[in-house]
Amino acid sequence: MSLLLRLVAILQIAGGFYGLAGALLRLASGGGGVLMLLVALLLSTFALIAGVLLLEGDALGTRLSRIALALQIPVIATPWLSYAWHVGATVPLQFRFGRVAVVDLDWSVPSEALRLALSGPSTAAVGVNLLALGLWLVLRFARR
Repeated sequence: MSLLLRLVAILQIAGGFYGLAGALLRLASGGGGVLMLLVALLLSTFALIAGVLLLEGDALGTRLSRIALALQIPVIATPWLSYAWHVGATVPLQFRFGRVAVVDLDWSVPSEALRLALSGPSTAAVGVNLLALGLWLVLRFARR
């Protein structure tokens, strides 16, 4: 297994564990939105398992890791729908549309979040998680 694939697997395992721990702590403390916390718990577990399988060199791990990373790529915030999910780290490039269009590049390490709602801010923002996109491309084009 190449060094890049090992790095992707390790980042996924660490991110999945971090997201799992964060969701469990919020669930144990009685945080609101139990359904969203359970979804975050399932997604973090999915990322963790995908990373472990990828590290073991399993072909299923590659497919699951691609799916886990693809789910972390979009960042959408509109008045009708909001979606963003990441575990471990994020480098979102966002375009906000209001009276003036604004481009925003940010980063956060360590970080985990799930934003999923049928509502959102009054000004729309769309973007991509550049870190997840880069890791997905590594998986897509890496040779074993």
